[in-house]
Amino acid sequence: MALSLNGEYQALARKYRPQTFEDVVGQKHVLGALAHAIDSKRIHHAYLLTGTRGIGKTTIARIIAKSLQCEQGISSKPCGHCAACTGITRGAFPDVIEIDAASQTKVDDTRQLLENTQYPPVSGRYKIYIIDEVHMLSQSSFNALLKTLEEPPAYVKFILATTDPHKIPTTVLSRCLQFQLKALTVEEISAQLIKIAAAEHISCEPEAALLLARAAKGSMRDALSLTDQAIALGNGSIERKAVLAMLGSAGDNLVLSILSGLLPGNEQKLPELLSDITAVSPNYRTLLEETALALHDLALFQFIGGSSLNVFSLPVNLLEQYAPRFDAQALQLYYQICLEGLREFEYAPDGKAAFEMTVLRLHAFTTEKKKIG
Repeated sequence: MALSLNGEYQALARKYRPQTFEDVVGQKHVLGALAHAIDSKRIHHAYLLTGTRGIGKTTIARIIAKSLQCEQGISSKPCGHCAACTGITRGAFPDVIEIDAASQTKVDDTRQLLENTQYPPVSGRYKIYIIDEVHMLSQSSFNALLKTLEEPPAYVKFILATTDPHKIPTTVLSRCLQFQLKALTVEEISAQLIKIAAAEHISCEPEAALLLARAAKGSMRDALSLTDQAIALGNGSIERKAVLAMLGSAGDNLVLSILSGLLPGNEQKLPELLSDITAVSPNYRTLLEETALALHDLALFQFIGGSSLNVFSLPVNLLEQYAPRFDAQALQLYYQICLEGLREFEYAPDGKAAFEMTVLRLHAFTTEKKKIG
């Protein structure tokens, strides 16, 4: 159980939030550059961290703040025990100001905030502003921020974070040192989930961790939130069966059954396939999304083969087994049929009907293709 010091339950995403660069999962390209700059005292006045949700932007911003404010000296390895480090961890250090731009869009809020930059830090080396989702600021707010970014006092540092850097004016971007964070791979997330489960003395099936990692779509925060749910549903353990039920998925087996039914000679197995799917009663939209993703993986695998890049959702051994058995043009059409089926969920009588009609279309094309061939 993830318990806090007062005995209350603490969400895994909060308990295992990285406190040093070494704790961060992935992002080695960014962390190495930041650590080198900090250790060599080449401190820029403004940093911009970009990337999708839940991959560590705000966490890395806080670690940078600790590195600059640590009482033991500026270092990429802050001590974690001094008043500055513990205060930043708790969000209670006066010279590190965290702002959620989504709730501070008014120009008056920004101006009032930036007016305080003229006052030196109270107890730290720097006055550090961490602005999350900075792209949400209004144009007037950006103009106010730009004026400070152009000629900030030496003791002021900005760390900006955003999921959408394209909405930030180029005049602001040009004054920041920008770092693009990558979405985490399924392997990185599943390995971290297994590690955390071991630290919590929780039983964790490797396949369950893999399912959670896939569902998180590159976000460690989402993966840990899903893990909390899985532990509750699994009565204190992380089990494949509970995870499948929670995600409304039937795992790879049903997807592979759907793919197998599209291969020549297997058309007659459609009634059995639909019966098996009905018996499981999955989330039909999720199952169709997984089928579309599998078709995407097969088509991509046919073009690039067993690439060392982490671009596939299905295990490579399954792709090696199925990719040679499908025609490339057929995969493209199958994928389009699945996308059309997903669009019809809004209008279909229910999810089951929308899914089954899509599967019928897939099989109708397979049968017609066989006649033509």
